[in-house]
Amino acid sequence: MSNRFTRLFTEPLIQFLLLGALIYGAYALFGPPDESYRDNRIMVDADRINGLITEWERRWNRPPTRKEVDGLLQAYIKEEVLFRQAVAMGLNRDDPVTRRRMAQKLEFLTSDLARMQQPDEGELKRYFEANELAYREPDRISFTHIYLNPKGRGQSTLSDADNILAQLQAAGPPGETTLEAGDRFMLQNHFAAATELAISRQLGSGFAEVVMGLEPGRWHGPVLSGYGVHLVYVHESEQAPPALFEDVQARVLEDWHAEQREQFNTEFLESLKSRFEIVVDEVPTERLLAEPVSENDEAGSR
Repeated sequence: MSNRFTRLFTEPLIQFLLLGALIYGAYALFGPPDESYRDNRIMVDADRINGLITEWERRWNRPPTRKEVDGLLQAYIKEEVLFRQAVAMGLNRDDPVTRRRMAQKLEFLTSDLARMQQPDEGELKRYFEANELAYREPDRISFTHIYLNPKGRGQSTLSDADNILAQLQAAGPPGETTLEAGDRFMLQNHFAAATELAISRQLGSGFAEVVMGLEPGRWHGPVLSGYGVHLVYVHESEQAPPALFEDVQARVLEDWHAEQREQFNTEFLESLKSRFEIVVDEVPTERLLAEPVSENDEAGSR
């Protein structure tokens, strides 16, 4: 009997109905809607828009872009919708908190309700299989690099790199005097069992991505970074084995809960927003910073 009840409770439809019942139960518990917040129209007028822009300018010392203003507007609408629902549920009674705190209280409540949901049998394993790469340990690489400074070498930097690379390839693996072939570098020249993330923190993501794909046992180059030009010798490359579900099950469950919570909150917010007529005045374009044009956009316009 208990097993049958447990299986019944894990059914998605039953879980959804229970969550809905808890939401409406909380609504009933906290009391009837406040009459002053029965208006189902949210008006974001010009004064409000200009106020949001002014607040942005004070914080960042520059005008916002249109994309940033749209983000401010959506954040305000979200806050207003949650605030009105929180007041309707009586979450403001005997609690002198701000609008934002009240909206957060409702958001926290829905998050707690979403966390009560548990994955069906096999669902967690399927989630892991669909996101297996996220749980795999990072690959590691050990390498030595020689740095060539463009500021000192000028236009001869790349030709110098080709000449030095030929000498290094003829000499073989790095020795005690190998670094003398290049210029002094402010950071480390040797990396042992380093991950792509660790390399990118020092030499940039572009450099790290290239180095991770280099063949061990030989010199490569030139490889570019934000500092200049590098010649790289890869000592060893270690590819991490696939992750095992049993080893990362706790992480998988936490990530599954986070995804469910985000989806639940999004659907809950959209259901609340659908109850309101949301009107947004025209955004004053003269107060906005022009959007930066990407290389892809420029290429597409030619």
